[in-house]
Amino acid sequence: MEQQHQPGEIIAQKYRILGILGEGGIGITYAAKNLQTDERVALKVVYLRQLDNFKVLELFEREVQILAQLNHPGIPRYLDHFQVDERRNCFFYLVQQLAEGKSLAVLVENGWQPDKAEVQHIATQILDILVYLQQLTPPVIHRDIKPQNIIRQDNGQVFLVDFGAVQDVYHNTLTGGSTVVGTYGYMAPEQFRGKAVLATDLYALGATLIFLLTRKAPIDLPHRQLKIDFRSHTRLNKRFAKWLERMIEPAAEDRFLSAEEALAVLQGKQEFTRSATIRSGRPVESPIGLKNDGKRLVVEIPPVWLRSNHSRVFLLIPGVWHSIFLLMLWIVVASRYVLTQAGWVFLGIYGLLGLWVLGTFLLSATSRIRLVIDQQNFQLRRWLFGWCYQRVQGQTEEISQIELKGIGLSLNKAPITVCTLRSRLRKHRFGSFLTEQEKGWLVKEITDFLEKERMISQ
Repeated sequence: MEQQHQPGEIIAQKYRILGILGEGGIGITYAAKNLQTDERVALKVVYLRQLDNFKVLELFEREVQILAQLNHPGIPRYLDHFQVDERRNCFFYLVQQLAEGKSLAVLVENGWQPDKAEVQHIATQILDILVYLQQLTPPVIHRDIKPQNIIRQDNGQVFLVDFGAVQDVYHNTLTGGSTVVGTYGYMAPEQFRGKAVLATDLYALGATLIFLLTRKAPIDLPHRQLKIDFRSHTRLNKRFAKWLERMIEPAAEDRFLSAEEALAVLQGKQEFTRSATIRSGRPVESPIGLKNDGKRLVVEIPPVWLRSNHSRVFLLIPGVWHSIFLLMLWIVVASRYVLTQAGWVFLGIYGLLGLWVLGTFLLSATSRIRLVIDQQNFQLRRWLFGWCYQRVQGQTEEISQIELKGIGLSLNKAPITVCTLRSRLRKHRFGSFLTEQEKGWLVKEITDFLEKERMISQ
C-alpha cells in the first residue's frame, strides 16, 4: 500500500505526522501529534483513489461507528474522524488514542520469548476485552486478531487494535456475505465462507498464542485434520494444552461458546464442557419437539420429571433438606425439649427455605416450555399443569446470543449448564434439567436459525 504522508506533514491543520505505525487491510496508520493538545495519537487513513470499490469505505465507516461506542482500557479510545477532499483524492481519517508499546509480532521478531505464564496473562487480557465486546448489544466481533494487532507495553498491559475488519453479529458480513476479511493462518475456517460468529475471535486468539509459544506462524506448523498441531513444538501442562486445542477447533461449534466461557475455564473457575460435536446432534428418544419451516422456529419442551440424571440428582436436595428438618422436629418432640423463641424462628425459617427449594425443583421439573421465534418476534412461555405462569416476549433483533451457561455445579466431573437466551434487556434461562446433549442440540438449532434470519434480513 502506497504511503501517502511523510514525517513532519500536517493534516487538517491539526495533526503532525511523526511516523508510520503499520498497514492494515484497509489503510495505513500513522503516529501523529495533536498540535492543539500536544497529545500523541494514532491516525488511520484511507483514500478514495486506492479503493477498488466502496466496500472498503463501508468497512472504514463501520470501524468508526463501532469504535465510537467502545469503552474498555484494552481498546484505544476513539477521538475523532474527519474527511479531507483534494483535487484527485478524497482522504478519510480516524483518530484514536495511541497505544504506546510494540506489537507482539515485532517483539517476537526482535527476539522476545515469553514464558508460559506471560502467554496466559496475555490470553487473559485479550479474553477480558472479548468478553466486553461480546456482551455489547449487539455483540461485536473483531475478525482480525493476530500478533500485529496486539500491542504490549513494558508493564505487560496489552491493547487490541485495528478494528478495520470489525462486524456486529447482526451483519454476517458487512457486504452481504461475500467478503472474506482476516489474515491467513489466523482466520477461523468459517471466515473463508464469509461468516463470523463469537467463536471466530477465539480461534484467532488461539492461533496467536501458538505463535508466541512456538515462534512460528500457524501456517508453518503441521496440521492434522485441518487442525494446527502445536504440541510437538512446545511443552505445556495438560490443562493449558487442552484449553488451547479447544480454542483452535476447526468447527466453530466445537470451540468454547463464548469468550466468557473460555476465560472461566482458563482461570480454573469452570471445568471443560464436553465436545460440542458430541452434543450437537438430536438426542435419541428425546421428547423435545422442534419445528423449523425456515421462517418460524418452535421448540416444545415437555415436563422433565425424573427422566434425566440432573433432575434425579437435584431431587435429593429438597429430600435431604426436609429429612433434616423432620429429624430436628422429632428430636424436639421426643426429648420434650422446650425451644426458645429463637429456636422456633430458626426451625420456621429452615422449613420455609425447604419449601422454597422444593417449589423451585417442582417448577423446573414439571413445567412445560414453549419457545417460538420468527422473523420479527420471539416468545417464551411456561405452563404448570395447564396454567401459564410466565410469558416473555420481545423482538427477534434484540436477541444477541443463545448459549450454554454453567451454574457452578458439576455431575460426573462435567459442568451442569442451562440454556441462556440473551436479549437487550435481560437473560432468559430454560432447560436446566434437560440432558447436556439436549441442551447443546437446542442451542445449536436456535443459533443456526437466528444466523440464517439475520442473513436474510441484511
